[in-house]
Amino acid sequence: MALALLALGCGSPPPAAYSRETDAAQTARKQGRHRLAAQHYERAAELAKQPRDAEEARYRAADSYERAGDFARAEAMYRALAAPGPSSERQARADFALAQLLERTGREAAGQEQLVAAIRKHPSSGLARDALERHLRYLRQRGGSEAALAYLAGETAALSATELAEALTYRRARELDDAGRTAEARDAYLACAARFPYPGGAYWDDALMRAAEKELALGAPERAVAHLSRMLAEQEDASIMGSYERARYAEAQLELGRIYRDALHDPSRARAELRKVWLKHPKSSLVDDALFEEALLARSVGDVAGTCSPLSIIVTQVPTSRYAGCAHLLCAQLTPAPNACHDYIKRAAGLE
Repeated sequence: MALALLALGCGSPPPAAYSRETDAAQTARKQGRHRLAAQHYERAAELAKQPRDAEEARYRAADSYERAGDFARAEAMYRALAAPGPSSERQARADFALAQLLERTGREAAGQEQLVAAIRKHPSSGLARDALERHLRYLRQRGGSEAALAYLAGETAALSATELAEALTYRRARELDDAGRTAEARDAYLACAARFPYPGGAYWDDALMRAAEKELALGAPERAVAHLSRMLAEQEDASIMGSYERARYAEAQLELGRIYRDALHDPSRARAELRKVWLKHPKSSLVDDALFEEALLARSVGDVAGTCSPLSIIVTQVPTSRYAGCAHLLCAQLTPAPNACHDYIKRAAGLE
């Protein structure tokens, strides 16, 4: 009874003959006999009861023919799989594979045209983002950032309601940034963060971090602080229910301390913000940088206890840090570490 219910819930298994052919195809692929593998996959497609299984076998046959160097046969099969009809992941895979095959066989322009069409047809495919990056590289090589921006403008409008919309919006901001259009890039990063906010926005933290960088370049450190604080506020709120750590959080906290130190000339606030890298992100690789910079700030105002405190954390909690060997040179209370202080750190810290 249990097996019967399982069969009803998962669908009937493929025919034994289909399984034999796919097994034989996989064996041939492992042996590097790709044409034979393709032939087995084609027979499996004919034996399949479910359209999904047949499509998968045909896709694998096309891929095997391509590996065997039979590009004409592979192209014909990819085109058949990518033909108009109900959208499926196999159709998307065939569309993107066809673009790569065209380029591989010396038809770069045709391959890029196919790539553009595949992106437009399958914006929700897991292959679409990588394809977008490839096409943007192609456009930059031929027409620079302006060509890439023109394409992004059109696709952003056409695909605004799709899963690719966020990637298109973010890529436009990066393109403006790379083109040196700083104010426009800042606005585009902020627009990306606003339209695709935390927690769903994949580029949310990166967009805010880059917007802050642009504000500094534009001479607006207070606005940079506002963007970073906005990002870090989400991390603080999320801590109530659990961890939603983003890759840029620790970096943003470190940057906040540096802005207070270098741009806003508030060493006391800078020290407090630098300490938060350790307090809120103890596993970050930036912890020792933040603590050492805190120690140098304390030393600059003659605060001996404030100098020793962060250095003690480095020595006890991050003993492998490159700064551990320098700690005793700044705080006489600390025992010299086994590793020596590098000369470049001595020079940067004014210890020579």
